[in-house]
Amino acid sequence: MRDLIKEAIADLKKSDGFIYVTSEGNRIDLLEAAKQGVAVTPMDPKATVIKKLADAGLDLTDGRFVNELNELIGLVNGTAPSAKSGKRRTFSAAEKRKIVEEWAKVEAAGKKTKAAFAREIGVGYQTFINWLRS
Repeated sequence: MRDLIKEAIADLKKSDGFIYVTSEGNRIDLLEAAKQGVAVTPMDPKATVIKKLADAGLDLTDGRFVNELNELIGLVNGTAPSAKSGKRRTFSAAEKRKIVEEWAKVEAAGKKTKAAFAREIGVGYQTFINWLRS
């Protein structure tokens, strides 16, 4: 698992926007592929990393799972608060846009209701509806 996480971090840090894969599924540098005359398929490294982690049981697109994972890490490290502070979470315009974009993908796949998605990301249903309208 540790190696998978290290590989994921490296993929996201060193990529120039895409990673390139041969028809056999092997990763290859674009310049090397051009020298060898090998056809490649560009792939989004973020999507690739998310899929690899999900296949290993770490679904980072599941907001509830990510919250539970962060809570676990905090408890293990002794940095998690013992009780919720009661403060509201505020989202920047960019975060709201990203959440709405993620909803568009989830809605297209037909996997969840708006209410379930709102609960997963930790916002009220009406707040989420307002973000969709704006």
